[in-house]
Amino acid sequence: MMSRFRKTRGFSLIELMVVLAIMGVVMSLTGGLVFKAFEKNKRHVELQRIKQTFKVYSYKSFYTGANIKIKLRDNQAIITNMVDDSTKIMMFDSLNFVSDTFSISRKLTVVPNQFGIFINEIPVFYPVPSVLKNEK
Repeated sequence: MMSRFRKTRGFSLIELMVVLAIMGVVMSLTGGLVFKAFEKNKRHVELQRIKQTFKVYSYKSFYTGANIKIKLRDNQAIITNMVDDSTKIMMFDSLNFVSDTFSISRKLTVVPNQFGIFINEIPVFYPVPSVLKNEK
């Protein structure tokens, strides 16, 4: 004769569905935050990359004696050596620049001294890093 009370192992289908529903809600709430954090980190890395580009080409200008022009437009930086007219184009995935042209002289000066990027369609300006002083 079968016992009226039998031991059950595992979870019922209803319990599993409730847990999956809760996990789905939690993931949908945190998924957007993770994506925003990823985009912010990517933008920060690219911002450091453009700052480093200004420093590298300042040194190149100083050591080669050639003036260099950097044009920031949309999501690209167009770097031109004014002596031999060689051009290099750098593309950026998450930066959108305020259009401007920068001149780097042999004397380690960069004019103008700030560049801008759009963050949520609002321009934010940063100083052009100088090789003459240590910046944080």
